[in-house]
Amino acid sequence: MLQRIAIDELTPGMYVNRVVDDTGKVKIRSKGVVRSDAVITQLKNKGVEVVEIDTEKGVPPTAPPAPASDTAPPVAETPPVSNTDVEASNEPLTSDSLKAAEQLFQKAMAIQQTFLTQLRSGKGADVNKLSTLTQDILECVFENQAAMICLSMVQRGNDSLLEHSLNCSIHMAILADAAGFDKQSVEYASLAGLLMDTGMVKLPPELCVPEEQLSGTDLMMYQTHVDESLEAIEHSDDLPEVVKDIVSQHHERIDGSGYPKGLTGDDIEPLAQLAAVVDEFSRLGMPAPFGCAYATSKVLKSLARNKGLEQTLVNRLIGVLGIYPIGSLVKLKSGKLGIVSRRNPSNLLQPQVMTFYSVNSGHFQEVKRIDLAKGKDEIESSIGPDEFAINLPKFFTDVFIPQASD
Repeated sequence: MLQRIAIDELTPGMYVNRVVDDTGKVKIRSKGVVRSDAVITQLKNKGVEVVEIDTEKGVPPTAPPAPASDTAPPVAETPPVSNTDVEASNEPLTSDSLKAAEQLFQKAMAIQQTFLTQLRSGKGADVNKLSTLTQDILECVFENQAAMICLSMVQRGNDSLLEHSLNCSIHMAILADAAGFDKQSVEYASLAGLLMDTGMVKLPPELCVPEEQLSGTDLMMYQTHVDESLEAIEHSDDLPEVVKDIVSQHHERIDGSGYPKGLTGDDIEPLAQLAAVVDEFSRLGMPAPFGCAYATSKVLKSLARNKGLEQTLVNRLIGVLGIYPIGSLVKLKSGKLGIVSRRNPSNLLQPQVMTFYSVNSGHFQEVKRIDLAKGKDEIESSIGPDEFAINLPKFFTDVFIPQASD
């Protein structure tokens, strides 16, 4: 149950859902359990006066909640509070959360598929339906973030552009929120994630590959997808300019190496800088031929070495996802394959893993949850989507989701 309390009533063990009122006009974008009195002191020093807690996820208050205004005051633009102020949520995957997220995912895929089909046929595409879809995505992201991250990591392989667009929308929302952008900006970022690469539907299939594999006229034609994406939304009068800026600039790079204008640094819209990080994250992890089919650990290392990306945002993404993101595939030293189901804040190298496949026997096995912090097994490596010839999407939907439990 959500409950508002004064900052003086906040104690270690409580789960902070959001800041309701503050004199310092500071946005707290991290949710999670307060781990120490030092964290509370930091919040007080930043001017926080009233917070909203979730009594079902943390320790309830021992006294009645303090009265608070129903409406929080306007918040001025200030640097976001570090994610270390309130520890990120570390909820495990559950069957219910995965089912809810999967239901939304299927709905989103159907709506986005209709949008892309309209673009392919040259018909006018309805951006308003995507705006409504964005609201549903945001709601599910913040209620079932672990489940949504997990689903975004499982590549279906039926339509790579479709999956890429949805994954970008999900991760744009997550990263924008973690980076401290306000609620409206998070919404715009998520919507832009659905739109920014839609122009690729106009490209020949042979050009829908990682752009590093292209050169000459093929590369020039590939880069026209930015203009095609803008053309698809040019008649959407209600679409905010910042969304159009994200679409037009998400391939720009802070070192000037991007396109179409070769913008640098602060000349690039901040949310477009964020989009560049998310776009690369999704593209590198997608199966071939659309993506590079890198294992997640290799994707994150590649982002960290990319001088064209804003590294504070790369670090923020790594901080949100962890070394082994929820939903990522890993191979254990025992020869089992598993899906990371929960992070271990005290040791990021030892998450909880739900195993489902034996490399040694080449067969699926009963799904089992293993806490690597309490056993002898350990992660040998991250696994890319193309490394094993298994129908992971079907298994995930038919077996993994129903058997997932606390």
